[in-house]
Amino acid sequence: MILILSYDWYEQGTDPVIDWLIYQKADFAKITINDLVNRTNDARININTGEIWINGVEISHKVNVIWFRRFEHDISFNFSKKTDDPILKQADSELQLEIRELMQFLFQRFKKKTWMPHYLGINTNKLDHIFLAKKRGIKMPETIICNNKTDLLSFYEQHQNGIIMKPIRHSGYFIKGEKTFSIYTNSVKKSFIETLPDYFTATLFQQKVDSKMEIRVFYIDGSFYATAIIITEVNKETDVKLSFGTDNINWIPYELPQNYKLHLTQFFEDLHLNTCSFDVILTHNDEYVLLDINPVGQYTAPSNKCNYKIEQKIANWLVEKDEKEIENHHIQQKDARRSSINV
Repeated sequence: MILILSYDWYEQGTDPVIDWLIYQKADFAKITINDLVNRTNDARININTGEIWINGVEISHKVNVIWFRRFEHDISFNFSKKTDDPILKQADSELQLEIRELMQFLFQRFKKKTWMPHYLGINTNKLDHIFLAKKRGIKMPETIICNNKTDLLSFYEQHQNGIIMKPIRHSGYFIKGEKTFSIYTNSVKKSFIETLPDYFTATLFQQKVDSKMEIRVFYIDGSFYATAIIITEVNKETDVKLSFGTDNINWIPYELPQNYKLHLTQFFEDLHLNTCSFDVILTHNDEYVLLDINPVGQYTAPSNKCNYKIEQKIANWLVEKDEKEIENHHIQQKDARRSSINV
């Protein structure tokens, strides 16, 4: 069985894969945090035996492959949303921690199963990626985290092409009434730095890389599906996402150099990632500079623009791994029967 851990509602990277699994008549189940904690389904976990029951069906013994797709983002209690009661605020905070402990149990319960991505790679963050990339010889932008104006000005002066700032962690949406706000990568000007206080919250700053083109890539188990994003210089944004949907952007299938793909594959193995989405910049000196890695990143835009059909490839991978595990299990059973007969 394939177990999908995802959102309770529509998710653009999950549902198209589920369509293919249904088409292939695959044996799969999808569960969400809400299934376990918000009373949307009957759910029971027997900690003594490790059994997991959903709507009266025990699924843990059938699971061979697990696809982790933003499972942890579906935690919503909101007990304190419309009140300033400090007790309810604390209850909301502690319930979030309770669910994270439950997630850790699920990771351990299924740690010998086939994961996509591997559970050890799900929680690696941008700082891990930058630190380990240096060891692997994978070029990434020069980066600092600082909390004071003096160090930031010094970093700015070292980079003639400019610097940018971005969140250390993936940022979600800020919703206020009918309006939705989002954080994007922004250029940092000296005039902005001079307005800052002497000390501020620790923030990630990077050198701004001289870019010929940006390349978005979906990686799965040694295969790379790359899309070059060609943007005209007119109104070119620091964050390429701000150009999506405009007339000055083109999406082109792209082939990364074989040697670079080999280095990246080894790097992803270090990170316990058998799949991820990542961005690369090709500089005017024809250097590849890795920007960001997202273990559960989106892939639909480049897949659709370049006709890669990535959702089908993900479904095929899940089905193949599930069938392989079933076959291995049957072989083990036959070997066990032969051993008992010989005894």
